[in-house]
Amino acid sequence: MKLNITEFGTTFNGEEVFLYNLKNEFVDLEIISLGGIIKSLKTSDKNGNFENIVLGYKTLGEYEKNEYFYGCITGRVAGRTKDGILKIGNKIYELQKNNGGNNLHGGPNGLNAKVWKGDAKVSENKGILTLTYKSPHLENGFPGEVDFKVIYTLEKNELKIEYFGDSDRDTYINLTNHTYFNLSGEAKYDIKEQFLKVNAEGYGWVDENTVPLKMEREDNFVNFENFQKLGDILQLSHKQVEIVGGGIDHPFELSKKYNFDIELKDEESGRNIKVKSSEPVAVIYTGNFLDKKHNGICFEMQDYPDIFNFMPEKAKIYNNKIEYYTYTTFEFNN
Repeated sequence: MKLNITEFGTTFNGEEVFLYNLKNEFVDLEIISLGGIIKSLKTSDKNGNFENIVLGYKTLGEYEKNEYFYGCITGRVAGRTKDGILKIGNKIYELQKNNGGNNLHGGPNGLNAKVWKGDAKVSENKGILTLTYKSPHLENGFPGEVDFKVIYTLEKNELKIEYFGDSDRDTYINLTNHTYFNLSGEAKYDIKEQFLKVNAEGYGWVDENTVPLKMEREDNFVNFENFQKLGDILQLSHKQVEIVGGGIDHPFELSKKYNFDIELKDEESGRNIKVKSSEPVAVIYTGNFLDKKHNGICFEMQDYPDIFNFMPEKAKIYNNKIEYYTYTTFEFNN
């Protein structure tokens, strides 16, 4: 395992950002300390060609804008919080709104926009990057001073991301990573020819603002048993495909019956990804509003979105006695 740390640039606010490169024979990974963004992730195709399989930018300035949330930690709460209202116990917190009348991915200056403190180390077979950030009470409207920690561990052909949150008072946390994958390598073509398998039991119907309304288990537009070509899903006339701009932007309730929650494969390159998480839900987004539509697919492994409205009985509260912890693993093969 090799480690290289370089300066990536300085933010508009004068904060220095570093780039951490972890590399072994299977994966060449680049992460920047701004938002914990996975800037590049190179794997081999069936012919031995190492190519980048995630979407991103070249410059720090572009990442500071990052309207599509390329590669970043999203939070404090991933997804849309309806009307920007978070109710915990008898207290109501008004969150900053950045998606119409809703709070999206933690607000306009969320964890994706913060410069995290990094610490990287490697052994012969393993590379570990630990990022930390202290979020003050009421940052973007969220309660609690929270010590966040995200650990990226690269070992052989697997990347594991672990999320920790330690709050000084009752709060709610729901973190994820917002990397867009395209297994063609260097985004030579879009995702329509790639195949998806989701081991789920149902999915959330959403409204025109992509806020979940109900859990649907019958009227499915994604096959939960077999691989499906993404292009076949994206062209469906199903109402739920059309309402999100022609594609997928939905929470899937994972069955947890198999070794992996999600699989994505590309027959031309031979690459495939297997995703497994401690989380109950995968919000899958097919880049319906990217500059190049359907150029990548996100697997946002997380808690139920807008949980206090959508699934209040499943909501968890975190405080100085109950620490937040989740993990997701990505296995890369060819």
